[in-house]
Amino acid sequence: MKKSTFLIFVAYVWTKTLLGITFHPFSTIRQVTRRPVLLPVIFSPFIGLASFFVFGRLGAFLLDFYGLRREAIAIFLSTVLISILLWQALLLYLLINFLIALWKK
Repeated sequence: MKKSTFLIFVAYVWTKTLLGITFHPFSTIRQVTRRPVLLPVIFSPFIGLASFFVFGRLGAFLLDFYGLRREAIAIFLSTVLISILLWQALLLYLLINFLIALWKK
């Protein structure tokens, strides 16, 4: 298999699993526990959070906002931070529950 074909396949599987985690987390996490190769996809929100902080610091360095725009940006960024953390907590909770269920079986 060519390298570019493999990268397209990996991007497709990653995106498909990530969309499944977004819209149907319960069934997708159950499928991921059956195929442990897809386990890194569960930690995608941490990757997004890391990039979120990098781009936020870069934006703070390059742009300077004052007044109402600064507060609006702060509210948006804090909302995104809280939602990503809660989403990651839900995914880890489901993963731990399914792994415990598989382990007891």
